[in-house]
Amino acid sequence: MSTPGLIDRYARTLIRNAAARGYDEARICEAIPIAPALLHDARERIDAPTFLRVSRKLKLLMADEFCGFTRSPCPLGSFEMMCEGTVTGGVLGEALRRAFAFYASQTGDLRFELRLHGELAAIEMHIAQPRYDPQGFLNEWWFMLWAHLSGWLIGEEIPVVAADFAHPRAGRPEEYSEMLGGLCRFSQAQPRLLLPARYLQRPVVRSRADLNGFLSPRDIDRSALYGGHLSFKSQLKARLKAQLETQQHLPSIEEAAGELHLSSQTLRRRLQAECSSYRLVKEEVRRELALKWLGDGELPIGEVSLRAGFAEPNGLTRALRAWAGLSPLDVRRGAEPALRAPERMRLS
Repeated sequence: MSTPGLIDRYARTLIRNAAARGYDEARICEAIPIAPALLHDARERIDAPTFLRVSRKLKLLMADEFCGFTRSPCPLGSFEMMCEGTVTGGVLGEALRRAFAFYASQTGDLRFELRLHGELAAIEMHIAQPRYDPQGFLNEWWFMLWAHLSGWLIGEEIPVVAADFAHPRAGRPEEYSEMLGGLCRFSQAQPRLLLPARYLQRPVVRSRADLNGFLSPRDIDRSALYGGHLSFKSQLKARLKAQLETQQHLPSIEEAAGELHLSSQTLRRRLQAECSSYRLVKEEVRRELALKWLGDGELPIGEVSLRAGFAEPNGLTRALRAWAGLSPLDVRRGAEPALRAPERMRLS
């Protein structure tokens, strides 16, 4: 998974939080282990394998599964015990409810609920004392975990429709999209992860014998996690992004279907089954690349508009107003895009 900025931030957030809980730098560095110089040089990125080691070692050091981000510690081994409860058969929805019930028995500081809203399923997150986690690490990390664990349990990627976070965005927009694969919105009233509800009826195909590979990853690789069985939307987005970056043009639905050796009707049905559409996928591709290029700050705004496939330089301005209520200059200056959900994704 190509999210080096987020991975680096997560590792540093864990280390800073341990220090805030009274663990001195020498003890932290010895426990991980990690070179003290790396903590003070923001130009050096902490990679995914190092982050995974930081997470494991700080949990042991602090004797807390939640690494000090909640009022009370969560017993060590809770995550493994929860995962063991998800691989006992049944369908995904039942496995998730077992997992949420397990955590309800372990802690009163963090609670998860599964709610159905027509064709969408929402995993809601409730934190008793958000002040212990002002940067929203638990919110981001647990939504990534639930999305990846759910897909791993059924042996295929589940396309995330949207993720709502209670805190302001700290990383780059395109990295969140890469991490979860769906629309990520910040400063929302209720943290929740939206998935197509139909996947809740998929049978759990993993067993206890498979757990070690999930619990002890060497890297954070979405494709490997699902055995290469990525969602249709993920595969289509990758193709469209490559085409937009090289040709500054997105194909019509008929052209895209032909390249995939499908009829346009079949392409529509496959995306509809994942609570998406060709129009929404094209919009996501344009939005993610436009925000990335604006964030880089190297291209003139007019060129970003043309590269994003708009026929005229002010096309990007109109699109950003519709997407986020901001101008390209607002985004370049660091304003937070309050991305708006398509109508079918809005829950009552």
